[in-house]
Amino acid sequence: MKSTLFATTAALGLLALSQSALAAPPDMGMVQANIGYGWTDDNFNGHLFDDPFDFGARTQWLFPLSAPIHLQGDLFVEQMDNVFPSYVWGKSDSTLFGGTAHVIRPMEHGRIGVAGSIFNVDVFASKLAKGVNYGLVALEGQYFSEHWTFFAQGGWFGDMTGCDGLEGCVHNGVFLRGNARHFIDPNTAVSFDGQLFWGDDEFFGTTSGGSARLEGEHKFADSRFSGFVGVSYEEQTVDVLGGSAQEETVTIDLGIRMYIDQLTLFDFSQVGPSMNTPTFHNALSTEGTLQAEATLLSLP
Repeated sequence: MKSTLFATTAALGLLALSQSALAAPPDMGMVQANIGYGWTDDNFNGHLFDDPFDFGARTQWLFPLSAPIHLQGDLFVEQMDNVFPSYVWGKSDSTLFGGTAHVIRPMEHGRIGVAGSIFNVDVFASKLAKGVNYGLVALEGQYFSEHWTFFAQGGWFGDMTGCDGLEGCVHNGVFLRGNARHFIDPNTAVSFDGQLFWGDDEFFGTTSGGSARLEGEHKFADSRFSGFVGVSYEEQTVDVLGGSAQEETVTIDLGIRMYIDQLTLFDFSQVGPSMNTPTFHNALSTEGTLQAEATLLSLP
């Protein structure tokens, strides 16, 4: 699994570098900054997790290649503070950063593509509190209608380096994701995103979970900028020998996006670099702690 992830993401990255080096500069792009606050609860004792404060940024660009194939490149960074009370691990924050390459082919009523992502995330478990490198590969597609953009994605993810044989990392992970974006007018949209995932702990046990997100966005008239606000729900469960530990987090966030090309939100959704990949930041950073909880709960 790790060799497959590494080979696929490396191949997509090399393709992205070689093609973009030969192409003209990107002609469509988006830059985002966001901030949010969450509330976390668990089924163990309610004292191992804190209420996280998070902020981040991402940028997505579409590179003009030979028709009909397009290339999208993403860069992203996320910071989560107060993941745990400081007395639990000695540190309470988790940083994630990485990049994604999408190879996209437009169709008559949508687009299809393949994505590869490599990112580093700080994880917490009984034997480590450090950055671990993860990989993700996915198939993805969009379907367009007069007032809607539908997006579907599914693939594999797992740790690549930094966590061999230690609990607290996810490998052999799979996920399914869907998104529906409705346009009230060309520059006002409401979207819903949902995903499910399943995986194995690197050492022992299994993990599963999912998320749901509702977001509203409006792009200001005669401006490159838009504002958005969203509410998200995330759930993760780790099972070890009959012991089960669960964490739930609700987050409210807001942010701004700057669109480089002056397209409307509707046009950007259907011809611009609007695809993205999940990072599972909250789930990956806390899976090891849930694994330890589940192990204790499995004891007689």
